[in-house]
Amino acid sequence: MHGAAEFLQDLAVVLCVAALTTVLFQRLRLPVVLGYLVAGMIVGPHLPLPLPLPADLETIQSLSELGVIVLMFSIGLEFSIRRLVRLGPSAGVIATVEVGLMIWLGYLAGSAFGWEPRLAFAAGALLCISSTMIVSRSFAELGVDRSISEIVFGILVVEDLYAILLIAVLTALAGGAGLSAGEFALSVARLGGFLLTLVAVGLLIGPRALSYVASLGSRETTLGASIGVCFAFA
Repeated sequence: MHGAAEFLQDLAVVLCVAALTTVLFQRLRLPVVLGYLVAGMIVGPHLPLPLPLPADLETIQSLSELGVIVLMFSIGLEFSIRRLVRLGPSAGVIATVEVGLMIWLGYLAGSAFGWEPRLAFAAGALLCISSTMIVSRSFAELGVDRSISEIVFGILVVEDLYAILLIAVLTALAGGAGLSAGEFALSVARLGGFLLTLVAVGLLIGPRALSYVASLGSRETTLGASIGVCFAFA
């Protein structure tokens, strides 16, 4: 019960602060997503405040991960496999050029500061990936044309795939070990196999199962099943 009380207290702090900041930013006609970022800074431990607002870090971390899962799931609901395949060639080329260019520029910037090559590469890797969540929320608020948002989301999906590979590379470099071509190829193969399996299983089971649930005519049941699918895949 003590743990549940602490969780509810942290949840209340997060939601109340987020509500106040988003209302303020909306009244100021600023992007609401910036209000969420400011709320995170306020409830975090790194901003000195006279009020005891900071919440437990572990609880905040868990809540943030759950929020990311739900938000990414909602983005996926607006995206179809056919559309992604259609946008694949152009989105892939654009994302590849953008990722390569930003890694190069970040590496040059790090080298100019006198950083060692490993840190300079890490700086470039940090700069080359955009936030799918921030972009999606900003597009929703601005009412960006669907044709533009589709190609941008396609680029972001490809960027997310690059991010997984970069994490593998950076993890090896951070540990002081190099990453051979064989290990990198194995990481790419694992990623590709996992995604293909996930998509195949999802297309075979997901639509049929959810169509059956939706045919029951209960919005609550459909919502519960959808959230269950979301967290099961996550």
